[in-house]
Amino acid sequence: MILLTDFPSIVKKYAPPFEKCFSPAGYEYFQKTISGFIVSENKTIEAINRLYLLSPRNQSSFNKFFNRQNFDLNQINQVRLSVLQKNEGTKFKGVGRKSGVLCVDNTLLKHYGKHFDLIYNLKDYVNDCYRLSHDLVTLHYSDDQTDYPVYYQLWSPPDWDAIAYFFKYHGVSINLDKWTKRKQEVKAWNNYMRHRFKDCWQKYPAVKKIYKSKIHIAEDLIDSFCQQYPDWNFPIALDGGYTSAYLCLKIAKKFNRNYVGSLNADQCIFTKGNKKVKLKEFIDRLRVEHFAAKDKKHKVFKKVSFTYKGEKQTAYAYFANHRVNGFEHKQRLVISYSREDLKDKPIFTITNQLSWHPSGILRIRRHRWPVETYHQEGKAEGLEKYQLRNAPAIQTHICFIVVAYSILKCTIHDDELLSSIQQRLLTETDGTLPFLRRLMQAEGLFLLVEHIAAMVQKGHSLNDVFQPLAQAIAYS
Repeated sequence: MILLTDFPSIVKKYAPPFEKCFSPAGYEYFQKTISGFIVSENKTIEAINRLYLLSPRNQSSFNKFFNRQNFDLNQINQVRLSVLQKNEGTKFKGVGRKSGVLCVDNTLLKHYGKHFDLIYNLKDYVNDCYRLSHDLVTLHYSDDQTDYPVYYQLWSPPDWDAIAYFFKYHGVSINLDKWTKRKQEVKAWNNYMRHRFKDCWQKYPAVKKIYKSKIHIAEDLIDSFCQQYPDWNFPIALDGGYTSAYLCLKIAKKFNRNYVGSLNADQCIFTKGNKKVKLKEFIDRLRVEHFAAKDKKHKVFKKVSFTYKGEKQTAYAYFANHRVNGFEHKQRLVISYSREDLKDKPIFTITNQLSWHPSGILRIRRHRWPVETYHQEGKAEGLEKYQLRNAPAIQTHICFIVVAYSILKCTIHDDELLSSIQQRLLTETDGTLPFLRRLMQAEGLFLLVEHIAAMVQKGHSLNDVFQPLAQAIAYS
C-alpha cells in the first residue's frame, strides 16, 4: 500500500488554477482526491482518505465534500480545459490534414445493486447482456499528439409515464390497454413507450424538456463546444450509434461542422437507377467487380494511405457519392478494408463533404479510437469504481477522474516537470499514463522514506515512527 506524506509533484504543479473553485478546506479535499486517483489502487473515498499519513481527515467530512457539492462542476471543467490549452502538447491544434478531431461516444459504468441514482438496466453490446449501469456520454478531442474528454454528461433514465402524458397532451395516441396495465407489465410498457418515443420525438421536439436521449445529449455537448470555441472548426467523428440522420443534419446545418459517421451492413443506400440496396449486398457486387478487373487501374478498391498519431496506415477503399436511406442529402461513402485480399471485415463510412479524399476521411474516422482507450484506461483507474449513490456525488467523482486524467496528459508534454521527477527518482519515463501513475507511486514511497529518515534524525525511535504507518496499513 502507498502512504502519502505530501501531494504528488504533478498535482502540486497543476492543482493551483483550481483553487478558486473551492473553499480552503474543499481545495485540500480536491488535491487529496486527485492525488488518490493517480496513486491509489483503491479509488473509493475511504481508501483515498487513508492514504494521508500526516493529515488524515474524518471519513464523514470527506463524504460530505462529495455529497453536498459546494462547488460548480462546470467551472472546474472550464478551468481544466484552460489548463490543457496552456500546454503546448495538449492545446487544440491544426487545420487541414493535421487538424484535431472531435468524437462522440458513450460507455457503460457498471454497478451491482439498484440503490444508485440514475441507474438503469442497459444493454451491454460488448458482452451481449443487460447490466445495471450508468451511461456516460463524452465529447472527446484527439490529435496526433494527445487526446482527452472535453465535455461529458450522464444519461438520465426516462420517465415513460411523464413522456406518455406529454404525448397524450399533444394529441398522440397511446394504447389504452398498455396504459392501463403499465404498473403490472412494466417491461412491456417500457418497450412500447420506447418505440412510441422513437416514432414521435422528432415531430414534438419539446419532449426533450422531459427526456433527453443520448443523441440529444450529444447534440448538447457539440453545441457547448461550438459556443465556447467558435473558431475551432474540427470535424466530428461518430460511431454507428450516433450516425443518425437527425444528428448529422444538426452538425452540418445548425453547427456548420463536418462529420464522419459509421454505417452498418444492413443500412440501405441508393445506386444508379435509384435502386435501393443494403450495403452488405452492394459490397458483394463490388467485390465481384474488383476481382474480375484485369489490372490495378480498374480495381474497385484502391490503395489509400494516411497518417495517424505519426504512423502511416494503409487501407483499400471504394469511394463514391450516394444517397443513404433516411438522409436528406447525398453522402460521400467510403467502404474500406485493411487487407489487400479483402478478407477482413469491411468498414462503412460516410461524410457530408462530397469532395473529400478517402485518406482524409479514414484519418478522421481513426481518431475515434482514443475515446475507446480513454474509457478503458478510465475504468481501470477508477471511472466506474465509485460507491457513492447520489447523482451529485457520482458526477463529482467522474469530474475529478477526468481532471486527474487531464493532469497526466499535461505531464506527458511537460519536459521541465518530467526532468525534475526523473532526476529525483533516477529513472526515465516512457510517456504513458500507467507508467506516470507508477512513477507517482514511487515518488510517494521516496517521500515516505525521507519522512522516516527525518523523524529518526530528530530523535524519534523507529517504534514511534512505525506506529502510525502500521495503523494506516492495518486499517486499509
